[in-house]
Amino acid sequence: MKTDRFTAAFVALLAIGIGLAYSGSLGVGFFFDATAGITNNPAIRSLRNIPSFFTDPYAIWSEHTQVDVRPVLLITYAVNYAISGLEPWSWHVLDLMLHFTASLLVFVIVRDHVWWPPRERGPSGEARLPAAAAALFFALAPLNSQPVDFVWARSALLCVTLYLGAFLAFMRRRWALGAVVFILALLTKAIALTLPAMLLIHDFVYRDRTRWPTVQRYVADWRRLTLPVLLPAALAAAYVAYRAIILPAWTAETRQAAWVTPWIWFMSQWSALLYYVRLFVWPDALSMDHDFPYTTSLASPRAWLALLVLLAWIGLALRAVRRYPQVTFATAWFFVTLAPESSFAPLSEVVNDHRPYIASSLGLSVLLAWLVQRGAALTARPRATFAAVALALAIAAVPFDRYRTWQWQDALRIWEDTVRKSPNNGRAWMNAGQNLMARGDLVAARRYLEHARQLTPRSPFVYMTLGLLEAREGHLEEALRAANEAVRLRPDYPPAHLLLGNVLARAGRTEEAAAAYRRAAALDPRDSAARQALARLTGGADQDERLMSAGLDALRTQHDPERAAAVFRELLAHTPTHYGATYQLAVALDAAGRPSEARPVWEKMLEMAEAAHDEGTAGAARRRLEQRP
Repeated sequence: MKTDRFTAAFVALLAIGIGLAYSGSLGVGFFFDATAGITNNPAIRSLRNIPSFFTDPYAIWSEHTQVDVRPVLLITYAVNYAISGLEPWSWHVLDLMLHFTASLLVFVIVRDHVWWPPRERGPSGEARLPAAAAALFFALAPLNSQPVDFVWARSALLCVTLYLGAFLAFMRRRWALGAVVFILALLTKAIALTLPAMLLIHDFVYRDRTRWPTVQRYVADWRRLTLPVLLPAALAAAYVAYRAIILPAWTAETRQAAWVTPWIWFMSQWSALLYYVRLFVWPDALSMDHDFPYTTSLASPRAWLALLVLLAWIGLALRAVRRYPQVTFATAWFFVTLAPESSFAPLSEVVNDHRPYIASSLGLSVLLAWLVQRGAALTARPRATFAAVALALAIAAVPFDRYRTWQWQDALRIWEDTVRKSPNNGRAWMNAGQNLMARGDLVAARRYLEHARQLTPRSPFVYMTLGLLEAREGHLEEALRAANEAVRLRPDYPPAHLLLGNVLARAGRTEEAAAAYRRAAALDPRDSAARQALARLTGGADQDERLMSAGLDALRTQHDPERAAAVFRELLAHTPTHYGATYQLAVALDAAGRPSEARPVWEKMLEMAEAAHDEGTAGAARRRLEQRP
C-alpha cells in the first residue's frame, strides 16, 4: 500500500507539473517548418493516405525539396488532422500525453534498472526518490520545451517515448513487445538506431562481475545477447536497408551546406554538446533558431578545449563505473543517443533545442539527480534534503516553461526573441519580417527583410520574401529583380520560379511568366500550383490582363472600390481561379464597406494562397478572417 501511495503521488505530481508548465501550449499554432510539413501538406489531410506514408518519401514535406520516411509520425499528424483539422488543440493534447508518458518511463527505468546499488531498486526501494527526481527534471527542463510546444518537433517526442518503451520492454525480457515498439520508434525517426548499442552498454556496465570479471570473459559469452541485443540490431539493419530503398540518392545533399564536411560537423558538435549541457542547467539562451557557429579548425579553442572537457567527462565516468555505474550509463546515454545527429552526418543547424530531448531523458536528468543526491548525502538529513532540493529545482523550472510557452503562442513573438538572442541570424530576421508582412506592417517588415539581406546576401528565401513584399506594394520592377535573384541563387527551387512567374504575370509579361511556370512544373511535377497558374495564364490571358488593369485602376487610382469589385467579379466569372483578382476583390469589398461579402472571398483566397505556398498572402487572409464581418 505504501508503495502504491508513493507511485500515485508521483504520477499526480508529474501530471500537475506538466499541466502547470504547458497548459498554454494548446493554442500554439503552426509556423516555420510546420508550414510545409503540416499546414500546406496535402498528404496528412486524409487517413486514406496512410499506406503511402510507408513508401512515399515526399509525403513528409509539401514542397518536395525535403524527403524522409517517418510513416508513424505522419500517421499521428493525419489522425490529428482528422480530429481537429488545423485547430491546434488536439495536436498539443497528444504532445502532452507523449511527454507525460516519456517522463513516466524515465521514472520506471531509473527506479528498476539504472539506479545503484541494486538492492535499492524496485517499486518499494530507495531508488524511487532519485528516479522521481530524474523524471521531474526531464519533464520540466526548459530545454525540453521546444518538443512540447512546437508541433513539428513531435518526431522527438514520439520517437523518444517509443524508444524508452522499447528499452524497458527489452529490460524486462518482453522480446516481442520490445521488437514491435522499437520498429515503431524507427519508423518515427532514425535516431532510434542507437537502441541496440544502449542495450549492450547497459548489459555491460551493470554486468555480474563475479561471472564476467573481464571483457574477454564477457565477449566469450555473447550468445546470451541474441535476443536483448542482436534482435534489435537485426531490426535496425533492416530499417537501414528499407531507407536505402525508399529514399532518393540525393537525400543527404539537402540537409546541410555543401561546404560542411563530416569532419567540420564532428568538430562543431564538440562545443554543441557542451552547449546542450549548459542549456539544460541554465536555459537563458533557448532559441527557435540558434546562430551557433561551425568549428572549421582543430587549432580553434572551440575545438580542442571542448574536446578536452568531453574527454575528461568521459574519463571520469569510466572511472566511476564500479562505484556509480549510473553515472557511466547516463554519460554513455548522452553521447550515444545524440551520435546519429551529432557525429559525422551534417544537418542544417549545428544546435537545435529539440535535438537533446532524448539525451536528457536517461542522460542529463539522471546525472543531475545523482549530483543532487551526492550533495544531499553530506547533510544531516540526506533524504529530506534531496527531496527538498529536487522539488525546488522542479518548481523553479515551471515559470520558465510557462514563459517559453507564452513566447511560442505567437509566431512573431518567438522570432523576435530569436532575433534578440541571435542578432546575426539572417533567417530569424527574415521570418520575423514575414510575420510582420502577414500582419500588414509593411514598413517594419521591409526593415527586417533588408537587414536579413545584409546578413545573408546569398539566401534565395530572403529574396523571395522581398519579392512578395515588393509585389504586394505594387513595385513590380523591384519584385522582378528580387524574384530573378532568387532564381539565380537557387535555380533548382520550384517555388522561386513560381514566384517569378506570378510577378511576371502581374507585370503583363505573359510569355515569360508561362516559361517560369513551365520551369517550376518541370522541377516538381508533383506540385500542381505551377500547372494551375500556367493554365490560368494561357486561358484568356488578354482579357484577364485588361480586366485586372481596369480593376486595379479603379481601386488604387480612382479610389472607387465598388467599381473595382464589379470589374474583379467580371474577371472571376471568366477565370474563377485567378489569384490576383480573388485577392483584390476581397480588398475591394472591404474597402467598399461590405465585409460580409468579403469574408467568403478571403476564405477562398486563403485556400489558394496555401496551395501556392504564398505564406505572406495566406497570413494576411488569416488575419482578416480572425476579424468579425
